Amino acid sequence: MQTPSPFDLLKGTVYEHYTVSAIKLTGGLVNHVWRVSDKDGRTVIVKYAGRTMSAFPENAFSTERTEFEARGLALLNGKRQLATGIAHVPELCVLSELGQAMENTPGVHIPQLLHYNSLVPFMVLEDIGNLNPYNAWYAPNHSQPPMVDLLLVSRGVGEWLARLHAFGFENYDKLEEYFVNLPARQFMGTVFYDMLCSRLAEHKEFANDGGKLITRVRDFCREINKPESAGKTLLFGDLWSASVLFNPKSRTINLLDLEFFDVGFIYNDVGHFVAHLLPLYYLCNPEYNLNTDPCPESVTAFLNAYKETLKGECPRAYTALVSPGAIKQSTMFFGMEISRDVLTGYWCRCGKGGDAKDEMPLTCACADELLPFARKYIMNTSESIFNVLI
Repeated sequence: MQTPSPFDLLKGTVYEHYTVSAIKLTGGLVNHVWRVSDKDGRTVIVKYAGRTMSAFPENAFSTERTEFEARGLALLNGKRQLATGIAHVPELCVLSELGQAMENTPGVHIPQLLHYNSLVPFMVLEDIGNLNPYNAWYAPNHSQPPMVDLLLVSRGVGEWLARLHAFGFENYDKLEEYFVNLPARQFMGTVFYDMLCSRLAEHKEFANDGGKLITRVRDFCREINKPESAGKTLLFGDLWSASVLFNPKSRTINLLDLEFFDVGFIYNDVGHFVAHLLPLYYLCNPEYNLNTDPCPESVTAFLNAYKETLKGECPRAYTALVSPGAIKQSTMFFGMEISRDVLTGYWCRCGKGGDAKDEMPLTCACADELLPFARKYIMNTSESIFNVLI
């Protein structure tokens, strides 16, 4: 199916005069995204959900994901969201009202939803500007950010995430009907878990243990899908480096892409984000040894901010969510995330100790260190970095 142009999508909306220019944006892997402008230089973001991933069209992904993103944006922007053009969608108004009770985190910004059409499906979003995502700071052709910026982002995301989880836990009975994201879970099962097991089977030099590593991954998938009422909360669902954009001038952290907004266990956010924080730090610090110091400054800042905020502001949620089981889940998911990304070539463009143009899995120098490290976490090392949360 041919992707519609952003101008065609905007016809009949209050943004139909934004026809001066359209720039296709990259960075995300799931949707088609453009920055469009009007004759006065004003810009908005147009986001279209096709039936497959934009970056990997062979992977199907339900267009229902747009509904979950719209709900998440309405909830997270609270009263501020009601000032935009969503008054015609009753459930979004309900969620905006409910979101007013969520504790704000200074310096963290969620773009507003300006227009939403679930039938097409597409949305118009506030344009936060041309900012680099967190992972672009660490690309070989970019300079590293000052440590003060890196720590500010890590702490800010940790505080914000703790407040999201606290709110989700306290209001779980009101949120569950809106945020059981079955399309995202099905997608993760196909693209994440199945792909990881397939890669592990291919690279026996990494998983040469009679199938124990693959069995461990499959057991994890079965365990987390078991019905359980305690310890669940609201999840960002896809909190990775490309979802975090920092504005060094305003000192603002912007969080994007809520297609995976869901309810579930904290490992899905905590383990996921650390699985990007740590490799990024490792790749840009040649002297850093992840085996002797597995919890560098950025990771420590994130985990401590999360723990202190959750425990200090909502002790009941902290007790329920940060359990030994949650630490085990976060530990294993962290290892699985890193393994998947290395085995599919995501971290193999780092240029550390080798050819920066080499994009083949297991040929980058970082794989020799990252994969054994990740394997320990999948097999559930007792020395997990997530123990600091207890």
